[in-house]
Amino acid sequence: MDLVDNPYFSDFTKTTLAQFGWSEGDPLPSSLSAVLLRIKETLPPSQRVDVLVDIELMPPESIEEVKNLLAAAKKYAANKAQQSELDQKTVGLSASARAVYDQLLKDDAQPPETPQIIDDRAETSDVPAVEVAKPPIEADAPQTPAVIADTPTDPMVILPFCPRCGWDMRQKFEVQPTDRDKEDFLATLLGGARFKKSYELFGGKIVVTFRGLLADENKLIYRQLLADQKNNKVTTEAEWFVQMMDYRLSCSLDDIKDKVGKAIAVVPELNEQQFTQNPDMPLETALVKQLDFVNTTILAQEVTRRLVATHLRQFQRLIEALEAMALEPSFWNGIE
Repeated sequence: MDLVDNPYFSDFTKTTLAQFGWSEGDPLPSSLSAVLLRIKETLPPSQRVDVLVDIELMPPESIEEVKNLLAAAKKYAANKAQQSELDQKTVGLSASARAVYDQLLKDDAQPPETPQIIDDRAETSDVPAVEVAKPPIEADAPQTPAVIADTPTDPMVILPFCPRCGWDMRQKFEVQPTDRDKEDFLATLLGGARFKKSYELFGGKIVVTFRGLLADENKLIYRQLLADQKNNKVTTEAEWFVQMMDYRLSCSLDDIKDKVGKAIAVVPELNEQQFTQNPDMPLETALVKQLDFVNTTILAQEVTRRLVATHLRQFQRLIEALEAMALEPSFWNGIE
């Protein structure tokens, strides 16, 4: 069984796993993501947006499958830790001494049995005693650690899409933040502004600029997705991801300029959209109007839309890389 090394657990992941009895610090099997995605495909739409799968909608056999997988991972991790402790305590011992020590530990772990008196004299009375030769003293030799029997598992399956930005996780990650990116990232955080970055299209003839999402915009995106789901505008997982990326695009696209800096299109911020709440649709947000403006006014051509969306994913991955790197002590190495 393969376990995830040094996993990072978001609140979304913790809430999902807690439904099955998982506690923080418990190991995570690498095959769990594939199991959860397979189960999710069979479930009806859920009203919850804080979990990957809703246990209330799962059949008993699926719940049991996830719980058994987590329990097996916990047992495997405990055995692995015990074996590691044994390896440390028996360094330098011969193979025979190591085997004896290992057996003593196993005997101590077993509950004491009720003594039984067995009369085996009739079976051994006619058998001559044989002196068992003592094994020779072994010289120091390289020790081979004991191998824990394990059940073969499928190779690790990576989630096909990032649940945050929709990036295809099967693609190679090649986003490398520059020192300028780091400086701009810190400056915008300290100044309370949005982080922005420009990308060239069509050989530099078109320049597209993206802006980072505000926390309130990100919250409204998930509220709008819930409204779309209730109104049957989103019926499958694929549609959910596509719609999420569309909403993120409508909020993240800042402007489009030509090579000399002349503005071709400027996208207003979400809070600038005039929006009146419909009493019959309390979950509806200004995102519907914002997305309609982008689709009809700025990105009406499918080719342009795909190119802009591709660079948006790179921009979002850049922000995620900067967030992760900001936790490292070497984040500012080389920056004056």
